[in-house]
Amino acid sequence: MGIVAAIALAATLLWAGRGPAEPLRTPPAASPDGKPVKDERYLWRPVAIGAGGFVVGLSADRAGKTFVARTDVYGAYIWQPKEDRWDQLVTASAMPERFRTQAGLTGGVTAIAVAPSDGRRLYMEAGGTVFHSEDRGAHWAAPENGPFPVQIGHIGNLIHYDPILTIDPANPDLALFGTPFDGIWRTADGGRTWQRAEGIPAPLVKPGDAAKGAGTPIWFVPGTAEIWAAVPGQGLFVSRDGGASFTGMGAGPKTLAGGAFTKDGSFFGADPVAKALWRRQGGSWTNLTAEGLLDARKFGTVAVNPADGAIFTFDQAGRGWRSTDQGASWQTLSHNAAAGEGDPPWLHVADQSYFATSQVMFDPVRPNRLWVSAGTGVFYADLDGSRTIDWISRSRGIEELVTNDVIQPPGLAPLFAAWDFGIHVKPDLNRFSTTYGPRERVIIAAQQIVFSPADPKIIITNASDTRPCCSEDGDAVMAGYSEDGGQSWRKFASLPTPPGTQADDPWRMSFGTIAVSSGDPDNIVWVPSFNRAPFYTRDRGRSWERVSFPGERLPFTGSHPAKHLQRKILVADPVQAGTFYLAHSGNRTNPQLAGLWKSEDGGARWTRLFEGEIAPSSGWAAKLRAVPGFAGHLFFTSGVMGKMDTRLRRSIDGGATWLPLNGITEVDDVAFGKAAPGAAYPTIFVSAKVDGEYGIWRSVDEAESWQRVGGLPLDRLDRVTVLGADPDVFGRVYIGLMGSSWVYGEPAHCAVKPVVPFSASLCLPVVGQRN
Repeated sequence: MGIVAAIALAATLLWAGRGPAEPLRTPPAASPDGKPVKDERYLWRPVAIGAGGFVVGLSADRAGKTFVARTDVYGAYIWQPKEDRWDQLVTASAMPERFRTQAGLTGGVTAIAVAPSDGRRLYMEAGGTVFHSEDRGAHWAAPENGPFPVQIGHIGNLIHYDPILTIDPANPDLALFGTPFDGIWRTADGGRTWQRAEGIPAPLVKPGDAAKGAGTPIWFVPGTAEIWAAVPGQGLFVSRDGGASFTGMGAGPKTLAGGAFTKDGSFFGADPVAKALWRRQGGSWTNLTAEGLLDARKFGTVAVNPADGAIFTFDQAGRGWRSTDQGASWQTLSHNAAAGEGDPPWLHVADQSYFATSQVMFDPVRPNRLWVSAGTGVFYADLDGSRTIDWISRSRGIEELVTNDVIQPPGLAPLFAAWDFGIHVKPDLNRFSTTYGPRERVIIAAQQIVFSPADPKIIITNASDTRPCCSEDGDAVMAGYSEDGGQSWRKFASLPTPPGTQADDPWRMSFGTIAVSSGDPDNIVWVPSFNRAPFYTRDRGRSWERVSFPGERLPFTGSHPAKHLQRKILVADPVQAGTFYLAHSGNRTNPQLAGLWKSEDGGARWTRLFEGEIAPSSGWAAKLRAVPGFAGHLFFTSGVMGKMDTRLRRSIDGGATWLPLNGITEVDDVAFGKAAPGAAYPTIFVSAKVDGEYGIWRSVDEAESWQRVGGLPLDRLDRVTVLGADPDVFGRVYIGLMGSSWVYGEPAHCAVKPVVPFSASLCLPVVGQRN
């Protein structure tokens, strides 16, 4: 099937690959007094966008019954042949009870491996613990000898060095884990207890080295009793006692990110630090790059085709080389990439000269099929001896976008904004997107999207490229607007030059938080990142004026310190035209600016109504939200967790005074949806703890009482970054997660069932009443 036909077919499929989506039904309403209707239930499903993040590792058993992938931001996935999709492995119902907490396992999975001899047996490192499973990841157990003794975290190059978690090919009870800083740890009882191996030194790397923070790859040498370990900067070590102790091998590379053995026992290793490919043959090491057989590249992965013995290596940009004579000569390989049948159609953007590549492996049962964990998902190629590799995506079920924002203008489709792959307009939440905006640029991050009630079709964004490169196309910052609800986009005609920046800096005005007047879509205020000064425009970006605060000290007068922060502290009043509110947390050079500032003239003049931080530690992921249809009604959360005062704050006088809502704590975000029948105030949603119980909570009576409509979003232990709600359909709420895309929930007629691993959707009862 050609790419055009494949994309057309994929556009008609569900995210799960199970046929056309059912039309969304109008959910049942709540009772006018705010209490749940009898047997009210919420149905939770993923928003079908698909893939989008770096898949950094693959593993399978010899029989090909279990195939897993790990990602760089949240979780890992297992391929389910019957459902024809990937399923998330890191879920609350699968993990031990002590990990079932809000944002309990937010980071990526740094290592996962399937036992070669038993596809039921898996090991996985997540959140500083090496878990083990005996039922293909349906349930995970932690070590019995307490918390794993090494805290790993989500560290640099660790995710691209593989295999750092290795299982004996014949004995699934024996596994070794090469940590980045604390040696190699070994289990001989299936992961129940771990001990540190002897003889492994600490890594020896220089600041900024490509191996800094990397793990120690480990290989069981075929046909021998040897185990090799490549300690970054220290070289190769060998064990002959099952990994209990190691000794140095002497000569050879100092660092390896990956490697593979050939049938005759030769070994080929990829060295991204020395930009070399190494071969060990007959007991001797050869630097093939130094011998002139290959150009110097940041080689990262090697695979040997079991069908014909051909050796493949790839650098981090996806450039490939093949040898059919044991490394004596090499052919350069080109590549194409396409969206596979049933996959997200927008993945055709992966067809780039730079094809971000982490690990490759050959299919254990299908001859000549090569798999790759890539920057946009999982891909495979069926090799035919040509010098072009045609990568085809198989990423359906993987939802790995890092979310930034979600809005739904009245009467229009919702829009979802993410890091790296822009803005997705979703008229059907259950069908994959066909494209994204502002344009299909790899990579473009849309940090925020807003609209004006004066003309909801006009959408404003501050989209910017996250990479410190690639500005030569003039689109490093694609901040601008859409006049058709996000279908097409135009860049602002100009960008200002904030104090302390240079006019030739493409990112001088980028990221941050942005708002548009409720009465005029041409009137925009933008607080850029890096604490740069805010600006406003009255002509939709043709010209800009700097926002000036009384008592400020130039040049850095803003309140958005870093581009990665999930921080939205600027809003327009939803009723009063030209009125804006800014929750300033102060900064290192302007602590005196902390407070709630208001402008009533489109951003030209600002008055501080509330002095000091609205809530403690508000300088990070704080959210300031305005209630649609109600002038001066604001909610504020510092977006933090911990022992400090994290209560939700509310103001009904435009931010002059704030009332903490007792019992509503550790709030990730607040959103407002369609009012319940008989109610005048919008429905309020929070991701928070209510009286100490975390969940997704709903109030239909202006925060007087709350119902719990969901627990951990779709059973994930990821962090909630943003909430949104449907202004046209009562009860529908959207939840953005730090590393696993979006989910949505709505009242529905569905059957409540126990939450179990690999659930594609959840039906939960609405429970609880707080007065």
